[in-house]
Amino acid sequence: MLDLNISIINFIPPLGFFILNVFVPGPNVLNTIATSMGSGRSSGIACALACGLGLFISALAALFGAALLFYKIPIIYRGLTVFGGIMLLYFAQRYIRKSLSPSEKLIVLQNIDKKTAFQQAFLVVMSNPKVMTTWLAVISLFPFIASNVYNVLIFSVMAGTASFTGHFIFATVFSSSLASQIYMQFYRPINGIVGIGFIFYGMKLFLSLL
Repeated sequence: MLDLNISIINFIPPLGFFILNVFVPGPNVLNTIATSMGSGRSSGIACALACGLGLFISALAALFGAALLFYKIPIIYRGLTVFGGIMLLYFAQRYIRKSLSPSEKLIVLQNIDKKTAFQQAFLVVMSNPKVMTTWLAVISLFPFIASNVYNVLIFSVMAGTASFTGHFIFATVFSSSLASQIYMQFYRPINGIVGIGFIFYGMKLFLSLL
């Protein structure tokens, strides 16, 4: 039975996991960085706004969908837990592979105005399969966030705000060319650490079924 009496403090762990997954270099982050470096800070901030809005919309869709499934078919939670564990291990091997691969070069997107940057970033967010699989993993680990309308709305706002804030920081920092050199130096170890963390979370899900 899901506990409906949840303190705002309880949202910190799922928000932390969400931030860990979303802000590790992927299509959204790389697009924001590349746009900021090639087209300036304002275009990068437009990307950040699009990422915040896109994550808010995807959160509402995913969490309300999960809440409906939990209500209609309670046994679905067990299946979702298994699927979430598999997805986490899948993410883990991808991040570890990135950490072991040769350093990549960052492509710079030049001469993109704010309107185009926003549209492009929003399209990247809404078409990125990693976003929805991230939500499946978050719901599997922290099912209470989809237990009622209040929790769904609170966490959707938190996720959208966190997404905007993180991408805003990327846009601000990477409007400087020096930042790209520092970023590429830490690209591999960051992916390795996150991959190991996802193995831990994946095994935690599987153990919760015993």
